[in-house]
Amino acid sequence: MMARYLHFRPPLEAALLFAIIVSAAVRVRAFHIPQSRPIHKVSLHASTTDSNNDDDDDLWNADISPLQQQRQRHNSEEQYDWTWSILPLPEHADNTSIAERARCAMMSSSTNNHHHHSNNKQPAALQDRCSVNLDAFHNGRCKAQWLHVDPPVLTVDNFLTEQECDDIRRITISPPPAGVGRVIKLESRLSESNKSNNQGTAVRLSTTWYVRYGAPQVAPLLRSLMQLLPDIQLEQTEEVQLVRYMGEGQGFGWHEDALSEQEATMDAGGQRIATLLVYLDDCQDGSGRTLFRDLRGGGKDGKQCRLGVSPKKGRALLFFPAISTTASIVEDDNTSTTDDDEDNGAFGNVYFDHTRADHRTTHAGEPPTGQNGQKHIAQLWIHSGIHTPVVFGRGLNRHSEAVL
Repeated sequence: MMARYLHFRPPLEAALLFAIIVSAAVRVRAFHIPQSRPIHKVSLHASTTDSNNDDDDDLWNADISPLQQQRQRHNSEEQYDWTWSILPLPEHADNTSIAERARCAMMSSSTNNHHHHSNNKQPAALQDRCSVNLDAFHNGRCKAQWLHVDPPVLTVDNFLTEQECDDIRRITISPPPAGVGRVIKLESRLSESNKSNNQGTAVRLSTTWYVRYGAPQVAPLLRSLMQLLPDIQLEQTEEVQLVRYMGEGQGFGWHEDALSEQEATMDAGGQRIATLLVYLDDCQDGSGRTLFRDLRGGGKDGKQCRLGVSPKKGRALLFFPAISTTASIVEDDNTSTTDDDEDNGAFGNVYFDHTRADHRTTHAGEPPTGQNGQKHIAQLWIHSGIHTPVVFGRGLNRHSEAVL
């Protein structure tokens, strides 16, 4: 019928009408139709698992990480200490020496990060990373807590109020609330068979909404971020992403947030140096955790378990996918020490922005429990430099539109 209608129009008028129809269809598809997007840095595929079995080496069908390989290779050599590059909380340390090192790393240092200008004293464990204002979220309502010392992993309970979480979650309902404007909805349906490099592709089953900086519902999230990381600029952040995992089949296998050298461009703002996740709801029976493959937390009866963070409405999780190496680069005349014996493969190549990926932050998103179980998170990635937003098109989503 449309072809017959166009047939009886003058050629120029028919061409213009056809262009308008196609343009409208594209806009509708951008909002309503799921699209796949590539996910990099794979190790394994996701599956449901017993939440209590978090120290099982077969969890998530895990490949053995470089650190675990080093550990196994040298476990018969008493003089080799693989734990030198990982510091758990003092109470979770294997011996008093590691516990003391962890305590010292958590104490404030008079030396600030070399690339920051804050007067705040930072714990030694946060050197070469973003300055973190722990005092801003250690009050009657909020509670900041260290979960791991090096690499640093921290949580802040009540980072957002319940109402603020509900307001953000409503963006995922169609149509979205007034004032949100255009959002972009994408479906991630990637499996182990999708191989993009020698590491493959991490399985991710989820739905993602990209949200404009100017959406009023995300204003509390952005304001709290600026309080928590006082030395960063909003222009260093990627577009706000809301992610939903629905049912026991949806999760995100082991992966890193750090970008490849091809992805960490000047336009992108360089490497991702910090990840902030905020859980927008609770999950049934403690499911839906964020698990760190190579890090250890407290367990029962003295047994060390894989570090996991359970979703709690309003709780923020902060960690650092990469470290700054400005000082060492200056000393070494820009030479890279990638994957040498000194760091046992814990860090990646030195990039143009003087950063190195911290492979120790490899993590996974555990599926929520129950047929109708859901997990919603808001996530922000912070770059080493100014990030150019491109998801909505250049110039169509500006940091300056944020309501701070």
